[in-house]
Amino acid sequence: MAASDYDPAGPADLAPGTAQCRAIGERRVLIARDTAGDWYALAAHCTHAELPLDNARVRGAALLCPHHGARFELATGKVLGPPAYVPIATYKIRVIDGMIAVKL
Repeated sequence: MAASDYDPAGPADLAPGTAQCRAIGERRVLIARDTAGDWYALAAHCTHAELPLDNARVRGAALLCPHHGARFELATGKVLGPPAYVPIATYKIRVIDGMIAVKL
């Protein structure tokens, strides 16, 4: 399915405009789709308070933290709105044959 430097992250079953945290080995990664349907993989913790991004919302091409409302660009992890000021890590992602793979 994926090249050896990519780790499996489960089925590609997210609807556009949604996000879900998934375990990849010992690490948690947030898998998201923007409203156009493009796929993204980001660190699963907000850089503002290091709280988990479970229940984060996608708004267009941005991710909204469920705790304090920080906003991040899905493609780059760039901060789009406070209270965060440090970008969030992003990872390369592939969808092949209905399965997601992430390069950590």
